[in-house]
Amino acid sequence: MRVKPTQQVERAGVSWIEHLVVSELGWLFREQETADFGIDAQLEIVDSETSKATGRLIGVQIKSGLSYFEKPAEGGWWFACRAHHTSYWNGHSLPVVVMLYHPTDKTVYWQHVNEQTVQSTGKHAKIRIPRSQNLASHSAQALRSVARSASEVPALEDWAFSPPVGEPQRAAYFEHLLSARLCVMVPGAFVEKNPLDGAWDLILWVRSDVPGDETGVRLAVQGSPSGVRRIATEYRSGLLPLVIFYTGTQDIGAVAQQSGDDGTSPVYIVAWREGGVAKALQDAITDAIRWAKTRWGIRD
Repeated sequence: MRVKPTQQVERAGVSWIEHLVVSELGWLFREQETADFGIDAQLEIVDSETSKATGRLIGVQIKSGLSYFEKPAEGGWWFACRAHHTSYWNGHSLPVVVMLYHPTDKTVYWQHVNEQTVQSTGKHAKIRIPRSQNLASHSAQALRSVARSASEVPALEDWAFSPPVGEPQRAAYFEHLLSARLCVMVPGAFVEKNPLDGAWDLILWVRSDVPGDETGVRLAVQGSPSGVRRIATEYRSGLLPLVIFYTGTQDIGAVAQQSGDDGTSPVYIVAWREGGVAKALQDAITDAIRWAKTRWGIRD
């Protein structure tokens, strides 16, 4: 199988940005496996004095290649994209920055996406990426001011009310929603895409302060009532609990949720259209993590 040069450049860009974030800023870098919908990675600020993760996050869109430096602007370059991309980034639960990787110079330049930096050109938009904003240790202060904490992230009801139409766009949208929300909701959490076929789409891993101690919770994103009922009935894993996040518009009614008392893993169901979905998600994840820790003998 031949690897396209553009794919190599893309991977080099992601890897180099991760290197700079970890070595220059001293922060955490989490690549997003479901990156096709506009967020390639998350950055989490680490307190330089205590070396503890702060829960303050930034979403990152990464673009790699010389072609992104072909449109000069005053003091930098123009990054062109479709208007619906900037609308998505502006409406995201996390603040979003665009980062451009120059493969020849091995430099990275960034810009915060907001109403002030985005210029509309009709169906398209453009963002000026300043040459002065190269990613290095001195970027920490500016990027720190961009990040948001969990208390600053809007409620799920506020920003998930108008998802895109059609699959797989809806699935990708809600997978990003869950990933972003859970990373600010749960200390030490990171979310990865399920690499195997199964009833779940994502896996939430929670690291403790003890090396090697990880707690897992499986997450299923399901848009149909019948799908929710089928998964809730058939899930019999003895390893990890499952949280089903129902994204459909129909009333699913009462669905039996497994308790886990019979040796099987419990199943929790959260419907985003119902009132108090943020608390319902918090309660479900908290209970699922508690069950998993008890199951695997992990102490808080």
